[in-house]
Amino acid sequence: VKASENAAFDTAKVYFKTGCEALGSRGWEGDYRAMLDLCSHGANACFVTGDFDSMNELIDEVLSKDIDTKEKYRVSEIKVKSLHNIGKFNKSIDAALDFNRQLGLPAPRKKPASKFTIIREYIRVKKLLKDKTAEDIANLPELDDERYEMGQRMNEHLATSVYLVEPTMLPLVIFQSVTTSLKHGLSPTSSPAFARLGLLLCGPFGKPNEGREMAKAAELILEK
Repeated sequence: VKASENAAFDTAKVYFKTGCEALGSRGWEGDYRAMLDLCSHGANACFVTGDFDSMNELIDEVLSKDIDTKEKYRVSEIKVKSLHNIGKFNKSIDAALDFNRQLGLPAPRKKPASKFTIIREYIRVKKLLKDKTAEDIANLPELDDERYEMGQRMNEHLATSVYLVEPTMLPLVIFQSVTTSLKHGLSPTSSPAFARLGLLLCGPFGKPNEGREMAKAAELILEK
C-alpha cells in the first residue's frame, strides 16, 4: 500500500499480486479484509500502469464475491474509469448505472431523454431549490451517508461519459446529483454538479440569473 501511495505503481502491483498468491484460493475465507484490500489496491495499480488484463481479473474476482455492494465500490469505480479511458463509453455508463442501482439509488434509464422528462425533473429540482441563495446552498450540511457519497462519485463519472454518448441524459444526471446534495448534504462532487446546473440554466433553459446563482454556489462550495 505504501508503494502505491508513493506512486511506485509498478512495484506496488507486484506486491499486491504476491500478497494474493500468498493468501491463495482460500484467502477470502481466511482473511477476507486483506484479500479485498489486495485486490482493490492491486486493480488500481494495474489500471495506472496499463496492465488491463490483470486489472480486469482482480476486478472480476471482487465483483464475483457475495459481499456488501459498498465494499465493491473501489473496483467498480476503477472499472468505470478504465472503460471510459479506452473509449468504451457505453460500457462505462452501464457499469456506473448498474452500481448505483445495486446501492439502491435512483439511476436514469440509458436511453435518449425526452424534453418532457427533462422539464419534469427540472421542476422537481426547482421545487427543492425554492428560494435558496448561493450562500444557503453552500451552507448546507456535509453528506455523511457513505452510500450516497459513492453514488455521487459515480454520477460524476456518468456525467463525463453520457455527454459523449447520449447528451440528453446529462441533465438527468446533473439533476440527480443536485437533488442528492440538497436532500442529503454536500460532498466534493457537489461543486461541479451545481456548476453544471448553472450551465444548463444559462444555456438551454434561458435563465441566466438563476444560472449565475448556481455558479456562485459552486464557487462557494469549492472554497469551503
